[in-house]
Amino acid sequence: MRLQICLLILLCIGCQPNVEELPILSYKINTENEKEFYRVSYSGFTNQEGKQMTSQTIQNKIVVANFFFTRCPSICPPMRTVLIDISKTFINDDAVILISHSIDPKNDTIEVLKQYSEATEIPSSKWLFLRSNEENTKALASQFMTNFKPNEAGTDFYHSSYIAILDHNQNIRGFYNSLIPEEVTRLKKDIKTLLTSIN
Repeated sequence: MRLQICLLILLCIGCQPNVEELPILSYKINTENEKEFYRVSYSGFTNQEGKQMTSQTIQNKIVVANFFFTRCPSICPPMRTVLIDISKTFINDDAVILISHSIDPKNDTIEVLKQYSEATEIPSSKWLFLRSNEENTKALASQFMTNFKPNEAGTDFYHSSYIAILDHNQNIRGFYNSLIPEEVTRLKKDIKTLLTSIN
């Protein structure tokens, strides 16, 4: 009986998630073909409440991040559905926040972002909607290893359906296609894994 209990304990320990298994993906290759790691940083962004967003806002937080625009007719609506689900899954985990970055500052004013935020019925403290000028937004997108550009007609943007997660040290630890259910399941699992590093 004692042997069975010991084996059960070992099995449970072996099933525990390991933060080290999630690679740090925020790096660039320098001229010597070596990895130079960096932390995602914020400057010049404002949230849907009109408050300035800084890197301090996300200290000791697990961040779920994406790029979008409120008038998006294609991939943004299903992405939003996924993010609402993630918000509800971790609604009681104060260490988890979501950040959606608008790539359309011309139309996505603070007022528009606030209305969009309220429509999700997720508290603004849990899900931030940010805007800045185009230069800052493209620079931040580069930190997240993505980009965007308007289509030929100017009615839509080419942008990614991927979601990224940052650990509590602002390192990118994963990318997930929000349009693939299996990827969303993996995202939730990895958030739980990262939470073990700060809980």
